[in-house]
Amino acid sequence: MAELYCDECNSRIIEETGRYVCPNCGLELGAVYESSNYQLGIIEEPLKRRKTQYTAIDNQLATVSSLGSSIGTIKEYYFKDTYGTSLSPLKQEQFRKFKNLYHVASAVKGKETMHRSLTIMNKVCKILDIPEQVNNRAIFLFKKYKREFRKEINNHVVLSAISLLLAVRESKNTCPVQFKEIVQTYSELGHRVSGKKIISLMQTLNIKLPSSKIRRSEEYISRVSYLICSHPEIKERIEAKYKIESFVYEKILQLACFKILAKIPNKDRGSRRPYPFAAATAYTADKLFAREMNTSSAFTQKLVGRATNVAEFTVREHSELIFKYNHENIFEEISRKLNSNFS
Repeated sequence: MAELYCDECNSRIIEETGRYVCPNCGLELGAVYESSNYQLGIIEEPLKRRKTQYTAIDNQLATVSSLGSSIGTIKEYYFKDTYGTSLSPLKQEQFRKFKNLYHVASAVKGKETMHRSLTIMNKVCKILDIPEQVNNRAIFLFKKYKREFRKEINNHVVLSAISLLLAVRESKNTCPVQFKEIVQTYSELGHRVSGKKIISLMQTLNIKLPSSKIRRSEEYISRVSYLICSHPEIKERIEAKYKIESFVYEKILQLACFKILAKIPNKDRGSRRPYPFAAATAYTADKLFAREMNTSSAFTQKLVGRATNVAEFTVREHSELIFKYNHENIFEEISRKLNSNFS
């Protein structure tokens, strides 16, 4: 593959935990896609009526039922005959009913607890926008610990939360999700998962979090920018005040935040937690952008706190420190790269 270079600093792009990233400025270009070693679905041979059927990776509920054959994959609800011709609407409805009543139930028979726990974990991953590779890693860890500590596990939902936490910590910069976000999401879905229960079960199973360096605010910029710019009220204010689409402003905000943080040494940030400091940085960047546009800012401390789940007074306190540094002309380079004029 030809070498890639960053659009921002012209540094060579590297692969990091399944993503293309710039090691200099932290810009993320996207996921690394590689050919799989597994065959999924059905291979059809035009000269033969018989089909070769393959199951999913790690046999994820796509097993052959007790009837001796499988009605498609677990999520397939559009049916064809052996020649590949679509069935009639009446037959489609009949097979859907049959699959719901028999095939799906038989596929998870004897694995109801695991299926329920994984379903809950997948919902949490969807809410928190967890990358697919991290989700798959969490599923693998869940099955591994369930097999190794079968007798010691008394709550499979808590085990799924532990597996997700470990997968997130292993991913490092790829998925900067906080421990409390995982716990809160499980609680919002109606499950009795708390930090105390997670730590207690981890101690019982002797599971330790992977050692990692202290996280920096730069690692949370992409997540904070997404949460803020996707908030309905803030999104409306961005488009009304700046006449810019929210997804475009999200990229501008990320670049501005990185330039602001580059001027603040780690020693001056003190013991401030990196995630709230990243939220305050986004608030500061919007203030500076509004000054360039000669208009009022789209963000308020209250809205930023609500979007990122950070206390309003924390945003105010951290932004006061950030404003002490010289942030003049940080949008000049950004405006050139985006072919825009903010003056």
